[in-house]
Amino acid sequence: MQIHLVAKDRLEAEGIRWIVETHLSGVVMTTFASLEEYVQQVQKNIPDLLLLDMDAWTTQNKNIEEQLQQKNIRWIGISSERIFQTAYRGLRFHAEDVLFRPFSPTELIKQIQQIRYQLRNEQRQHTMRMNSEATVTPIDYADLFFSERVQIEPITMAAFLPKQSSMLPLIYDDLKKFPFTKTHQFFALTDFILCVHDTKDKDFFQEEYRKFLGQWKERVGEPLAIVYHELTTAQSIKETYEQTKQRTEEIFFEGYDIILSNEQQVQWLPMDPFLTPLEQREWIEMLEKRDAKEIRHWVEKEFLTYKRPYPDPEMVRIRLTSVLAQIRRYMKSHKLQTDEWEVAYYVVFQQIIRGPIIYEMVQELLAFTIRLISDETAKLHLRDDKQSLVERTRSLIEANYWDPGWGLANCAEALRINKSTLSRRFAAESDQSFRITLHRIRIGEARRLLKETDLSIEEISRLVGYTHQSYFTAKFKQFENCTPFAYRMG
Repeated sequence: MQIHLVAKDRLEAEGIRWIVETHLSGVVMTTFASLEEYVQQVQKNIPDLLLLDMDAWTTQNKNIEEQLQQKNIRWIGISSERIFQTAYRGLRFHAEDVLFRPFSPTELIKQIQQIRYQLRNEQRQHTMRMNSEATVTPIDYADLFFSERVQIEPITMAAFLPKQSSMLPLIYDDLKKFPFTKTHQFFALTDFILCVHDTKDKDFFQEEYRKFLGQWKERVGEPLAIVYHELTTAQSIKETYEQTKQRTEEIFFEGYDIILSNEQQVQWLPMDPFLTPLEQREWIEMLEKRDAKEIRHWVEKEFLTYKRPYPDPEMVRIRLTSVLAQIRRYMKSHKLQTDEWEVAYYVVFQQIIRGPIIYEMVQELLAFTIRLISDETAKLHLRDDKQSLVERTRSLIEANYWDPGWGLANCAEALRINKSTLSRRFAAESDQSFRITLHRIRIGEARRLLKETDLSIEEISRLVGYTHQSYFTAKFKQFENCTPFAYRMG
């Protein structure tokens, strides 16, 4: 769109230029210092719109009056004079509107957009008749899924993707009513509405998509993403559709209320979706320590820092379920499989499997995990007041067995009791020494890790509180009558 501007002064001209160019794409603006200069130049180039300072328009400016009448120029007046003469002149020479200073940027942009759409609608029928190459070759659903029909003319496919599938019928109706400049075809699909059109006049359809998105958010307020894929080489319509559909998967990382475009084919970055033995050990330690801060840091660093090229969303989902599996093992070992926690766990699992955005999955996972370990901590404190000395001691051992430096002295300090008194009373009331109980709990956790994980025996020995693998093996054989390796293979 070409706009000519005759402003009051240079400062106003720069201000109007900045407003227009930052709000509208595809606009070429030319400024003129005076009416006389404009009249001399307009013979060579008729604009789509003229923004005219009416305060500089005197009775001597007959030439501008002739130009407006003869050239049928669309124009908007700008004035500081709210008088009858200004209004009359605007009516007489068919101004689109007269804006009185100070006017808001929104008001100016709204007027220009209306004129732009009027111009496009006037040209639409002519364009369709005269430029057959600019018309999308009619296609049907079979072309998207089955046929190998090659599209010679360059086309663009755009997916209108709501967060809630229930919004699809409403989006389809709104798209059919929207005054697109070019010919479009719409296809209602399971997850989105597909729009197909030619790639000529990119600025037109890009701005029209922005306009549609803005109107949708203002009227409906539901999340919506628009993802378009431009085809510039001859290939089948089916291939173009598959590439467009693949591009919609980037919403997993990008979120909604945006417009995404990229002419290149999506290439997912390879990644291993499963936790490494080291990462499994980190999770076991974080959960046993009930370290909410470290858990949040690990999850956010791992899942909220992806950049292009992104990994395959399905691989990320699998990786999230690998984390959830560690939390599941923690629940089992701490007997947290109540109906309430099972329901909460299932909600998180479903969010990871079906959720559309990674950010929401991560927040759901963190909220569940932190609530879980916080509840377990609270239960430990509650039991401190109600349990016997033996029960409180066992609870402390179960919470700290993984720490090779933790022992009788630490336990006595936590219980606020003399170390010798604790050793004597615990042995008398439980018929088992503190040290033997600590080893039994460590070996019991080792049995679970040997059966439920792929961690090496060396790593498992460290996780259950043994500094040296040989000592761990000796203790395991003492309590289980077999080596850790034999137990795993048995």
